[in-house]
Amino acid sequence: MPPGGHVDENETPEQTAQRECKEETGLDVEIIGDAQEDLFSSCPDEGQMLKKPIAMLLENIPESKERGEPAHQHMDFLFLARLLNEQQDLDHSNEESAAMRWFTKEEIQALDETSEIFGNVKAYILQIL
Repeated sequence: MPPGGHVDENETPEQTAQRECKEETGLDVEIIGDAQEDLFSSCPDEGQMLKKPIAMLLENIPESKERGEPAHQHMDFLFLARLLNEQQDLDHSNEESAAMRWFTKEEIQALDETSEIFGNVKAYILQIL
């Protein structure tokens, strides 16, 4: 699974992606996205343009008795990111990142969708490579 989490109060989706990436991997990243016309250029006090995610998903999450959670849905915004410092190392000190590693395209293609990776995760990774 790629890094991710819930949006905190007063946080944009791309700020969430940066924060979650840092918390879960130790990596400082810049969120990148398609350029958009700045609809607030003449009225910046009204708001700001957000970066476009590469995909938006509505995912069905099954009930988890272990966590005491009923079945529910998640709305996910997927972003591409660039490392701010290519000399950074992955932080494997917490449970979420203990088995994290880099993959080649060929290694991703070889992953089993029934036990090693969610089918939609594999599909969007291969779509952007």
